Amino acid sequence: MLTSGRLIGNRLKGGEMRRVFLITQLLLVSFFCFAQQNIPAKITGRIPDAGSAKSYQIQVGAYKLGSNAENALLQLQKNALNPVTERYLDYTRVMIKGIPANQVVNFLVIIRQAGFNEAIIREDTRPTISEKWEINSPGSAYASFEFNHDSNYIAVEAGEENPIHFGEYSMPQSDTINLDNLGTVTITSNDSSGVNFSFTSIDEPEKSVNYNASKAEAISRSPKLDLLCRTWKVINCTETENIGYLLLISNAGTYFFTEPGGYSHSMSKWRWHDEVMESFEYSHDNWGHYGRAEILDLTVNSLKIHDPGFSNLTPGYSVGYLDNYWELIPADKGD
Repeated sequence: MLTSGRLIGNRLKGGEMRRVFLITQLLLVSFFCFAQQNIPAKITGRIPDAGSAKSYQIQVGAYKLGSNAENALLQLQKNALNPVTERYLDYTRVMIKGIPANQVVNFLVIIRQAGFNEAIIREDTRPTISEKWEINSPGSAYASFEFNHDSNYIAVEAGEENPIHFGEYSMPQSDTINLDNLGTVTITSNDSSGVNFSFTSIDEPEKSVNYNASKAEAISRSPKLDLLCRTWKVINCTETENIGYLLLISNAGTYFFTEPGGYSHSMSKWRWHDEVMESFEYSHDNWGHYGRAEILDLTVNSLKIHDPGFSNLTPGYSVGYLDNYWELIPADKGD
């Protein structure tokens, strides 16, 4: 009887597993069909494998008239996308860049919702990277390296004082990152398991140090996150002495406020306040105390913030009694 019971149980389990497998396949097919019906009808190029580590760009059009290109930009911006333009012969291309392979279909759906029924998919070969590497190597001189798609880097030294280096970087090759006024990073491997690289300081060009690092967990990707996570330049604010300063907001949760040369700066963390993503919180002491700012306007060309300040009657919030307004533009537009 025990043997028969086990056999019956195994048959039931096998049947249940087949049913679960069948349901899963049906759900996948349903999702694929839904996605196919809600993406542009004409797609040039291939939708990449979601497991690919490469980034992609999606072009929605190429226009001879500048007014038509501007209209396309506005359509995409109204759907919380972050489009860019580039000149090609007599045309202005309108596209979204830096899209991870596993997000291409999601962006195609939004592009279709924005009213575009044609799209061109290309591998994004821009020499930029958007990651934060937290060093694991014992006795390392550095605690972390961070890069964003605006070609800025932040390198934090290890130790009690944690000196911070900030500047621009360039990538002459996919495995080489030149950090202005600091040195050169040469990547040995970079995948989901972590990063292995060597660093050569400009002060000691004959010496190369090997490091291994893990990648800081990124905030969940969304079109609004893509708009927010950039290097911004302050063009107007209540505290006028801060006009001209830069604010780097990263998808790794870094909130870095600095004068352009990086000599005077403030390193903080940030996170969304709620799922609506209309306000965010920031902290200078790993969330021992923190503030909250409201996003009044966020587009491809503008960021407006109101920081009302909070009293100590609100648990956790800093006693700032602020009432500051900030107006910022992308740093590259303010140079």
